[in-house]
Amino acid sequence: MSFSIRVPSLITPVHYITQTEEPFMKTSLMLFLFTTDPDFAATAEMSGVDSIIIDWENHNKKSRQLDYSTEINFDTPEDVARIASQVQISVTVRINSLGLHTKFEIEEAIKNGAKIIMLPMASDAREVQEFIDLVDGRAKTIIQIETQRLVEDCDKLKFLPWDYAYIGLNDLMVSRRDNYIWNALLDGTVSHIYQTLANKDVGFGGVTVVTGGYPIPFIELLAEMSRLGCKLSFLRRSFKKDIQGRDMVAEIQAIRYAWQAACLRSESAILRDQNKLTETLLKHRVVDSKDIKMA
Repeated sequence: MSFSIRVPSLITPVHYITQTEEPFMKTSLMLFLFTTDPDFAATAEMSGVDSIIIDWENHNKKSRQLDYSTEINFDTPEDVARIASQVQISVTVRINSLGLHTKFEIEEAIKNGAKIIMLPMASDAREVQEFIDLVDGRAKTIIQIETQRLVEDCDKLKFLPWDYAYIGLNDLMVSRRDNYIWNALLDGTVSHIYQTLANKDVGFGGVTVVTGGYPIPFIELLAEMSRLGCKLSFLRRSFKKDIQGRDMVAEIQAIRYAWQAACLRSESAILRDQNKLTETLLKHRVVDSKDIKMA
């Protein structure tokens, strides 16, 4: 028997889970932290974070994300080497989008100790394959799904030998000329990506302390991440702000416990939590995307 909730008509369709949908496979959640601070990275490693991200992506990012609440970094190869010498966990380097510079950036990242290379803003499966060929098995790969064209190319993407994918909701919003970062979650786009890339390691959203998250409570987002079968996520601005004055070991452990609890929910609890998140997202939906802050 199928059960769904009816809501008033919206500009963007809203996807509600029904009891006839197949449950997604659950797993542990890999945590990637953005930082160039060696001490912070060492503490993160001790706390159970899985990888440190050094961020080189800045080409055209300012103009692309003009008037949006985003973060632009200008990390260096020296940052990669310094962090790689400080921690045992994998260092991830996010390079710039595919171009004539890509081969050089990959070589520099690997030479300085990167074990994972992340490609942002891929426009289609062909670009992803070119990136994978350039890495040539020397590091693991993360593909950021953050253009509408790549979303539409997921049927081809699923056959390529990448290691991880991450759905970048902010750039996807920009690509779709949308005005709300969470519309891709509300209209079923994120769910569609997970279904198309079933049994692949795909992540989305952001992670912060379990009592954090504004305007969307993190614990509500975490429940949806579990429902969809999220395999990885990022710790960035909100986490760095919320962790101030707190014990990182305890906070990461609390996130792990909350994740385990989310993965053990009953079907009725999953349905209730998904619909609660939908109501929260609709409540905070605004016309001006400049008011939106990522979790």
